[in-house]
Amino acid sequence: MKKNLFLMIALLSALTLNVFSQDEMKKDEMKKDEMMKKDAMMAKAVTPDDAAKTALNVGAKMPSFTLSDANGKSVNSDDLLKKGNLVVVFYRGAWCPFCNVYLKKLQENLSNIKAQGANIVAISVENPDKSLSVAQKNKVEFTVLSDPNLDTARKFGIVYQLDSATDEKYKTYGLDLVKMNGTTKPELPLSSTYIVNSNSEIVYAFHDVDYKKRAEPSVIIETLTQMKKAMMSKKDGK
Repeated sequence: MKKNLFLMIALLSALTLNVFSQDEMKKDEMKKDEMMKKDAMMAKAVTPDDAAKTALNVGAKMPSFTLSDANGKSVNSDDLLKKGNLVVVFYRGAWCPFCNVYLKKLQENLSNIKAQGANIVAISVENPDKSLSVAQKNKVEFTVLSDPNLDTARKFGIVYQLDSATDEKYKTYGLDLVKMNGTTKPELPLSSTYIVNSNSEIVYAFHDVDYKKRAEPSVIIETLTQMKKAMMSKKDGK
């Protein structure tokens, strides 16, 4: 009887140890899976160079979009194109001094751009309140739109993820992009400028991995001037 009891206790102990070992193995496997997923996410992180390669270029069709302006009003790209050619500018945010300088330059050249039959729309991931702040701060008279989660910028193929060192550096400046922009990753668009004709075709594209470099207003105006001349010649049958 005692021998059987001893065997039963030994068997139960062995089973308990086996179950415990299996639980530990499962936990280890789960930890390994989590680590592999994190490594995979890091490996898939899009760099500025990657974004420059995937960015839409001349000849491509501009993806249609509907975004909120600084006052919360919905603005559709197809409606904008009905008014003429479109200059689409993606900027990083109100916190970026280079962006603000560039938006001011565009405002200074707005009358010349409009004279060539085009309108400007500036897009960032920031919410409409921030867009309004940008518009007021830089005294811009063109449309400023909010692109939640960078969904539209993603369609243009220009979104990249900050590396961890740059992300941490930005945080020391009080710029936590994930919290500020409501995104899951510290992402930004390449500072890009597109000129799109009334057929939604991209005629001019500028995007650079160096966020300090922007499309010169003089180049934008010259491109629009040539587009206008080509259109006039077509109408005249030349």
